[in-house]
Amino acid sequence: MSRSTRAKAHSRSGKTPLKARHPSDSVSSEPVRPGGNGAEASVFRFEGIDAALLALLLGFALLLIAGTGFANGQELWPMPDAVEYAAVAVNLDRGLGPVLHFAGNSYPSRYTIGYPLMLAAAYPLLGHRPERLCLVTALTALIAIAGLYILTLWVFDRPSAILAGLLLATSPHFLGLSTCVMSDVPALAVAVLAALAFLYAEEKESLVASALCGLLAGLTVTIRVTNGAILAGMLAAVLLVRPRRLQFARVMAFAIGFTAFPGLQALVNLHYLGSPLSSGYAFWWREAYSSVFTTFELRFLFVPWDLTYRHGNLVSYSIAMLGLDGLLNQLNLGLELQTLLHSRYCLYPFPVPLFAGLGVFFAIRRKRNARTMRAMYLGFGFLASLLLIYLPYFFLDPRFLLPASFIVFAAAGYGLVSANRRLKRGWAGFAVIALDVILAGAILVDTVSRLAEPPRESRLVAEVLAMRPRLKNAVVVSDISLQWLELYAAGERTELVGLNNLASELHPKQVVSEFHLYWLYEKKAAGWSGPIPPMLLPNGELDLVEAGKLAEEDKQGRPVYLLVVMPLTDEWWDELKREFAEIDRRFSHETVADYREVGLYRLKPH
Repeated sequence: MSRSTRAKAHSRSGKTPLKARHPSDSVSSEPVRPGGNGAEASVFRFEGIDAALLALLLGFALLLIAGTGFANGQELWPMPDAVEYAAVAVNLDRGLGPVLHFAGNSYPSRYTIGYPLMLAAAYPLLGHRPERLCLVTALTALIAIAGLYILTLWVFDRPSAILAGLLLATSPHFLGLSTCVMSDVPALAVAVLAALAFLYAEEKESLVASALCGLLAGLTVTIRVTNGAILAGMLAAVLLVRPRRLQFARVMAFAIGFTAFPGLQALVNLHYLGSPLSSGYAFWWREAYSSVFTTFELRFLFVPWDLTYRHGNLVSYSIAMLGLDGLLNQLNLGLELQTLLHSRYCLYPFPVPLFAGLGVFFAIRRKRNARTMRAMYLGFGFLASLLLIYLPYFFLDPRFLLPASFIVFAAAGYGLVSANRRLKRGWAGFAVIALDVILAGAILVDTVSRLAEPPRESRLVAEVLAMRPRLKNAVVVSDISLQWLELYAAGERTELVGLNNLASELHPKQVVSEFHLYWLYEKKAAGWSGPIPPMLLPNGELDLVEAGKLAEEDKQGRPVYLLVVMPLTDEWWDELKREFAEIDRRFSHETVADYREVGLYRLKPH
């Protein structure tokens, strides 16, 4: 039968031809089975235009990261988290092991070794300069953006990949944390790479990709233990998406790869903490980590552990995930004090989760192939499991959800593209345009305000490094964190002595806060008999024994210095005056260096 004859017959039958589908409506050539998820998608290709677009995207992200500034990262803020990551990395490089080391003593770290291993590997390339360790985090931020672009391109399409990358690159929390020595952004980067390896392993049935996926999943778990929630997403993707490919050989390859980093962590815990399952948190902060029932409680869903927070975890995390934290005055959480100085939202503005919801809807309705559904189950399964872990957790901070947020940005990119391709007259079209305008305006305002001011430079680090040659073969008494000073100020034969154990109460939000000394003296009061650094003014009063030792050091020709941070509040000034008055009972002091951030004084016994 000729083509014209078939057309006439079709017309006589009373049937109308099918309308051409929009390109974004394409589905697999194989039918979708009830309860199934269709066949595999078309072959993925990363073309030259993708390389060019990704280069532009990474250049824009680098501009935003540089515009945010690296002062926080150079100062190892926030305390004590960043200083611990840096200290473990530096001590690994020095051959001391994955420990904290200050005032001649070594202590276990609170954190797992995944991120410090990354820092330690890069430390020699950075010239053994701890103030440059933040560049490692910035590099992982670019890897996260690149990985998200490739993931979204593979699962959805190119326009969605561009938008997903832009949304992540302009996320205030992502940008702020990209300049800090913190594990959130590296955890996100490794999670995205693990997701890519998982999807490839499932689609190609590759043993090598399965082992690599396991290795990356194990690494992200040792970057942050709660990232083990990604296993729930992977399991959901394997069991709920057809065709199911749970093959024994690939499961074993994944398991072998996965056990590498957690196995190393177990050995570290056994050596330094006495048990493979022990945690450094319990060593330092037993009050909150003595048992799982004190760390996780259902009451934290509704009542915040720290009463300075306005809401419990359920409301706070809901607000953050919906992008309403700025509108509802909920930005006073943890790291937002510095990373979100000018922002009006934490992770993204509120149109993003709405577009992500549309992306999920369109993906299920129009693009139901196995690859897409695996990505959706993996990502949202990871996010939901992570949220379930942190909802009853006593400490509250939206940055904990960042490692699993990649699926929100990917789905939002696809939702943006799909919704705008289907614009029609009426309230639905108007709503989409309104969301577009709000989203673009929010990102534009946040980006302009971020770049309008020059990035802050760290005077503190520069001033302390300038003093360092003078501190060789000297005794330094200071209210600055001894671990921080060990990294930046301690030269050859420099001995560090704490000033007091009240610093963390007086200025808990400052980089100089001495949490570790404070915790060690709390442990001593509770009966702990381990080594503790000396202190000149325990509980604010002069220790005559320690003062006598310092006087003897001076008599033998070894200089004794007092290094203090210039106070930022009247209460802090008053406390410093009381401390100087107490020291004056036994020593006189002369100014050696008077900088804007710190002051150095030579102590001489009367």
